[in-house]
Amino acid sequence: MSERKQPATRAELGDDSVAEYLVDNPDFFMRRPEVLGKLKVPHGGTGSAVSLIEKQVDVLRAQNRGLERKLVDLIEVARGNDAAIERIHQLALLLMEAPELPELLGGLQDVLRSRFLADEVAILLFAGDAKVLEGSPARRLERDDPALGQFANFIKTGRPHCGRLRPPQLELLFGAKAETIGSCALIPLGPRAELGLLAVGARSEHQFAPTLGTVYLTHIGELVSAALEPLLR
Repeated sequence: MSERKQPATRAELGDDSVAEYLVDNPDFFMRRPEVLGKLKVPHGGTGSAVSLIEKQVDVLRAQNRGLERKLVDLIEVARGNDAAIERIHQLALLLMEAPELPELLGGLQDVLRSRFLADEVAILLFAGDAKVLEGSPARRLERDDPALGQFANFIKTGRPHCGRLRPPQLELLFGAKAETIGSCALIPLGPRAELGLLAVGARSEHQFAPTLGTVYLTHIGELVSAALEPLLR
């Protein structure tokens, strides 16, 4: 007579074995529905027990709430992108319609202040006639001017920069308004700033934080450079 096989204990099965079996046999509870009704799961923090089905419903509700939050975040990002694209579109129209360099530079400053919430705008140009720039918001500097040495790394990389600048840098860009600038977006004009620098300053330290993406700043630099180059050369 053969020995009767004893039921495996929990220690022998192990949690991992049970979990693996259920994953490999997703129809188990369909075949044994009476087991599903007997399972109880402690309800978080209350000490009371709920059925497995109720627990699954709670989990699904939590997941749905998480998905809803992500959807809201995505909608906000999309709205922000739409607004940024609209601002760049308005800037492009201005740059195409400006007949002469002074009008282009003045319009650029106005758009950056009104549409891009800039508190101060500084434009340093390394090309063009200094006399033509008189009365415009731009200043003419030689590219080898010693004062530009403090921007050497920025000019070398040729990529937009966001964050706080050192006081001497702010003074060169914004003059007497330097002390009011909490953060700044620095944009090269032309490859490796061949044409100059565009600085957009804000009183808030957070408006142009270092974590701010620079894709749109790159687009702005490319648009302004394309409009400036024929007028400067």
